[in-house]
Amino acid sequence: MPDAKTMPWSERFQTGHSTVDAEHRELLRQLAAVRSALDEGQGGDKVAELIAILQRYAVAHFAHEEAHMLQVRCSAHSENCTAHREFIRRLDGWLELLTFGSTPISVLRDIQQQSTAWIEDHIVRIDCRLRGCPLK
Repeated sequence: MPDAKTMPWSERFQTGHSTVDAEHRELLRQLAAVRSALDEGQGGDKVAELIAILQRYAVAHFAHEEAHMLQVRCSAHSENCTAHREFIRRLDGWLELLTFGSTPISVLRDIQQQSTAWIEDHIVRIDCRLRGCPLK
C-alpha cells in the first residue's frame, strides 16, 4: 500500500482549491513523519505523539474543508462530513490503544498504513469532487 513517503503529491490529489490542497499536503507530510518515526525505530510514545498532532490538524482541516464545501455548494459536502467523523473516531481509537500499554511495531505500522490509505482514498474519492465547484 503506498504511503506519503513514497507517494509524492500528484495531480490526482488536486482539488483545484489552493487552501484545501495545501492542507492536504500537510496531512501527507504528517503521515510521512509517522512513517519516518517507525523507520527510525521510535516507539509507541513517539507515534502516539505524532498521531495526536495529526488528529488535531485533521480536526481543524476537516472543519475548514467542510465550511468551504458548504460555501461552494459541493455535492460531496454531506458525504464528506460523515467520512470525517468516521476517521476522527478511528484516530480516537488508535490514540486510546497507543496510550494504554505497549503496542507492537506491527500495530504501529498498521495504524500508519491505514491512516495513509484512508487520507489518500478520501482525497481522491470525495475531496476531489471540489474540482467542479467554483473557486471562492
